[in-house]
This record gives sequence, C-alpha cells and structure tokens, in this order.
Amino acid sequence: MSFTIRSLRRTAFAVMMAGAVLLPQILTAEKAYASEENTLTVATMWEAFPLSMKPRRSRFFNESEILDTLIKLDYDMKLVPGLAMSWDRLSPTVWSFKLRDGVKFHDGTVFDATAAKFSLERVVALLPYAADLLNIETITPVSPLELQIETTEPFAALPNQLTDAIAVIYAKSSFDAEGAFVKPVGTGPWVFKEYAKQDHTTVERFDDYWGKAPALDKVVYRYIPDHNARALALETGEVDFVVQLLPSDVTRLKADENFTVSMAPSAGLYYGAFNAGELSPLHDVRVRKAINLLVDRDILVKGALDGIGKPAWAFFPKDFPWYAKDITPFSVDVAQAEALLTEAGYAKDNGIWAKDGKPLNLRVLSYSSRAEMATITETMVALLAQHGIQSTVGMYTWGGMLDLVKQGDYDVSVVFWTPEMTGHPDLHLKSQFHSKAGLNYQNWSNPKFDALVDKGRTLDVGEEAMATYAKAQDILQQDPPIIPLVHKIYVTASKANVSGYRVHPAGFFYDFKSVSKK
Repeated sequence: MSFTIRSLRRTAFAVMMAGAVLLPQILTAEKAYASEENTLTVATMWEAFPLSMKPRRSRFFNESEILDTLIKLDYDMKLVPGLAMSWDRLSPTVWSFKLRDGVKFHDGTVFDATAAKFSLERVVALLPYAADLLNIETITPVSPLELQIETTEPFAALPNQLTDAIAVIYAKSSFDAEGAFVKPVGTGPWVFKEYAKQDHTTVERFDDYWGKAPALDKVVYRYIPDHNARALALETGEVDFVVQLLPSDVTRLKADENFTVSMAPSAGLYYGAFNAGELSPLHDVRVRKAINLLVDRDILVKGALDGIGKPAWAFFPKDFPWYAKDITPFSVDVAQAEALLTEAGYAKDNGIWAKDGKPLNLRVLSYSSRAEMATITETMVALLAQHGIQSTVGMYTWGGMLDLVKQGDYDVSVVFWTPEMTGHPDLHLKSQFHSKAGLNYQNWSNPKFDALVDKGRTLDVGEEAMATYAKAQDILQQDPPIIPLVHKIYVTASKANVSGYRVHPAGFFYDFKSVSKK
C-alpha cells in the first residue's frame, strides 16, 4: 500500500506543478512589515479585491473584520451577538433584532436600525445571490435600536444566514451618489487603508471599535498565489503568517521550532460534483453510486494530503450538529460497485469498463488555485483507474472550469464547498442541490429532496427539523449528485512569536484582533 500511496502522490504532484501559476515575487516596501512589532504580514492564496463586493462574495470584508455582521458564530459554531444583541421570531415570517448601542462606522457616522436597513437593501440590490440567501420581503426600523425583517416565506434559518459574509453591514459612505460600491467602510476592528493590485491590501486598527481593541496596529495581506512561494515567504521572514499550505510544507514547518502550525477541522468539503444530464454517463444513478463505492477516501487522504484531512463518506462530517446519524455512509465495496455497473449495461473489456464497445471515460475538471486540489483530483482519478474507470483530467482556473461546467461539458468537477459556514444546513443543501438553485449546474433534480429542504427552512430547531434534514441527507446517499471526498482540516503556519491565533471552524474568519507579536 505504501508504494501505491507514493505513486499517487508523485502523479498528483506532477500535475499540480504543471498547472501552477508561477508569478515572480517582487520585493516591495511591504516586506519590511514582517519585521515590525505591531504589524502582521499575512500571505494569502486569494487576492483580497477590497474595492469590489463581488469577488468571492466579499468574504474578505468579513474574514479580515473590516465589516461586521449582525450575528456571528463562535468557535463552537453557535450564534452569538454581533451588531445585534438579541433576536426573536415574532411570527413565521417576522424577526425582531435589538441592535448594539454606541457603535460607530469608520467614517464616524452612527450605526443604527436605519443604517442596517440601508446596508442590507444595498446588498440585495447589488448582489443577486443575497436575495436567495436572505429571502427578505421588507426591512423596518422600529426604533433606532430595533430592526424588524419580514421574510418572503417562513424562514427559520435567517439568523444563521445573517452570519454569512454577504450580510456584512456597510456605511453609506461605502457607496457613491449613484449607489455603486466605492470602498468598504464598516464597524469592525480594522479600517481599510490601502490596496496595491496583485500585491497587497493593508488594514489598520480602528481605535473606536465597539469591542476590545486589537493589539496590533496593522495587518498586511500579501497576495502570493503560488503555494510553494507562500511557505518560502514565511521561512525567509517576508511574512509572519501563511494560509493554504501544501501538505509537504506542513510536515516540514511542524518540525521546525521557529514556526507554529495551527490545525483544526473546518466547514470545508472537497467533493466531485456529478453531471447528471442526459449526455453524461453519470445520468445513470447506478454509475454515480458505483463511483462512490470504488474510491477509498482513506487512501486518498493519506496519499494526497499526508493525512491532513478527514475521509468524507457523506456530505456533512459527523461532528456537524445537523449530521444525520441514521444515514448509511458510503464505504468501499468493489463487488457492489461492479454489480451496479453491470446492471447499468457495462462490462469489463481487458480490465476496462465499457458499454456498447465504448470505454467508460469520465471528463474530470478541477482548478489549480487551491493548494490541495490537484493532488485530490489526480488521486481520485488514479483510484478509479485501478478499478477500470478511465478519466481525462483538465485543470483550469476557477473561472475557466466554471465556464465548462455551466455548458455541461464535463462529467465530474472536483470543487471545494463552504469556506464559510452558517451553522445551518439550509445554505449547504438548498443552494447546492435544489433543482431551482442558482449553484446547481449538475442537471440533478430530485422532487422529494426539493420538498424536504423547502420544508426544513420553515422549521425552528427541534426534532421535526432534524428529521426533515436527515431525510434530505439520505437522498444524497441514495441518489448521489456528488462524491464527497475530504472534509477539510484548516491549516495555518506562523512565526513562533505570533500568539493568540485560533482556527475558526467556519474557515475564513481570522480574528486577528486577538493576535499579537512578541
């Protein structure tokens, strides 16, 4: 088995390197920040794009805490006060939020119910995704510190959805006279100060922040897209903190006392999305089930990720509060998989599954910008090849892959889901797999699943809601639109003199206000 794992790793690494974007790292004045006592320099995989709301649905504003949300998630994924101190459901469609007093935006204006109304309405107007996420009918300031939100339908998940990065609260000065976005002006502990395209974004401490003031004066987010270069920047002292590391770099840095590696389970899932359309062999549910039974996730995690991840045999991890304990997780069962393929009309010809003389060859797409993506994709493909299912792999940019997916020109797209996590299954299940969901590019439709998630979002937390979502999860096992592969272990590394950092299970939430440098 060790030979198999090494072979898989070499194959995956070669493809990853071929698809990597190697950019020259220009040493600018920003390099000096890494040596400043009260400045934290962070190497990131993604460019921040602080002058636009649209890229990555403005997650940077939330993860960097330039802007706050009404409600937040703590380290146990429980709802806690943000700009709203409390919230109550007055009726199936009406919610009341009592707002925090004495909060100021970075421009000195006062945060109140009118400001919250303005911001949420601007977000829904400018970002179509927000309308489906929040389902807002009307927003009414009842008083300066009380806001009422009426939803378009009974929507129990609203408080959880308001923790999402798309629901951050903007000051009016974030927009120009015509309502177009200009820059992020919020209430968070950090003020946006500078953006240098393809290089860095700088934020500085907001001394009038409503919570405990940060210990640091400044955080500089340096854009270093090459995975090896990010780790090297830490080791050479250019940066203090690195996210999205290759497993090989994690192993090396863990062994070096000059660095601290932080690891914890997070909300993320790597999975293969199936094209269930009529032109794909995965239109047949028996083929989709067979693929789930042939890929050994334990080997995948060991071979592709050096054990840094959790094998995913279902969509939700077992430690997710809404995980359905009574569902049957996938497992490796070669005999059952071969029976399903035979029933679907396939037969083995010289060790290769074929139908009507045509080999089963899957068009597998993915993207190289995530550190682990190429190795996960290639390892999955290698494991399928061992059982007679061939694949043609294409590695693209995220946008390039998505264009092909939207055209239906694929069989499996290996993707990563939910960098942020709202702590409620509605965002995960409805937005991904409902037949009318904007993110459902898979041509998969299951009326029973639709009905269950439509019902689930109306139910308060309790036995009925748990049972409803459990049935929806069972459908994902019985009529799988995906092959879950790896539940992500979120990993960061920093210089040993950086203290106070803690991995948040939502993934993209740094909480650098709690961090200091010795």
